[in-house]
Amino acid sequence: MMSKQLSASLWILASYFTIWYIAMAFECNGEWSCFLTAITIFSWAVGFVSLLNLFLFHVALPRLRRKTKKWLWIGLLTLGMFFMLTVGFAVWCKLGAYLLGKEVLNDMPFTFKGLLTRFFFQAVGIIYFTLLKLLVESYELRIKNQRLIIEKQNSELSFLKSQINPHFLFNTLNNIYSLARDKSDQAPHNVLRLSEMLRYMLYETNGSWVAADKEIKIIEDYLELERMRYDTSLDIQFSVQLDNQQQLIPPLLMIPLVENAFKHGVSETLHQAFVHIALSIEAQSLTLEIENSKDEYEVPSPASEGIGIKNIRRQLELLFHQHQLTLINRGQTFFTRLSIDLNSYAKN
Repeated sequence: MMSKQLSASLWILASYFTIWYIAMAFECNGEWSCFLTAITIFSWAVGFVSLLNLFLFHVALPRLRRKTKKWLWIGLLTLGMFFMLTVGFAVWCKLGAYLLGKEVLNDMPFTFKGLLTRFFFQAVGIIYFTLLKLLVESYELRIKNQRLIIEKQNSELSFLKSQINPHFLFNTLNNIYSLARDKSDQAPHNVLRLSEMLRYMLYETNGSWVAADKEIKIIEDYLELERMRYDTSLDIQFSVQLDNQQQLIPPLLMIPLVENAFKHGVSETLHQAFVHIALSIEAQSLTLEIENSKDEYEVPSPASEGIGIKNIRRQLELLFHQHQLTLINRGQTFFTRLSIDLNSYAKN
């Protein structure tokens, strides 16, 4: 199977031949005998530099990179190329004149001027091939680097999701444990609710996007688990404004923020505990606002952000050009605001 590099080299050589063939066609003014003679002579002459290019880029230079005394080998290669572009090309032309019967190939004699003329004629082909080869390799390298960056980002996103799922599961199991310890009749129902949530996480969040209504359903299920845990001692409100239920959003991006309101706020509030959540997804803009009660004297610092918040910040950096996550301590309450321009998806 031909390698991509060799295939690219052959395409470059084909383009070089094509350019000269077109020039010869104009030069001969439509005379086929003139054109066929010209391309026969030219093809033989340029065939030599084509073989040199293939040897240089696919044999000599790859082996040179593995040599220890590179300066010595570079000098030898330079001398060898100069010899081939002068004397070697002259011999090649003599051979062509003998095999093809084209005496025009003998027009440049074995003199210094003739050898120098041959050198510059072949140097044009070497320079053309080298420049295009560098451009093609530069483009392929850029594409490869972009592919590697995307693969790295996908791997990192997968890792972040794998951290969030156990974190989410751990908190939810604690909630069900509290219900079971209190011998609540709601415990079996919430085990079933949790199994549905886990099925969603395992089988529907592997891609980059999910429908907004599915993500909202997961938040509602989680809030139901919390309602059962706190009973009437906690005021939970969840309002949604959604102009398209099938609007695509990143999966499992909002759950850690909702969890955070219960874990670090409500669980430490003695009286009048509440969690108020407002979600708006309209005109390709997502806004999530969460306000929850907390101990007035608790002062959370940015350095103490847990896995969930840190993961969200990193996922936002990887996924969107325009986003903002704000956490504000208001004394007796804690306010969280997430805003995302869904049109600013980083991979567009």
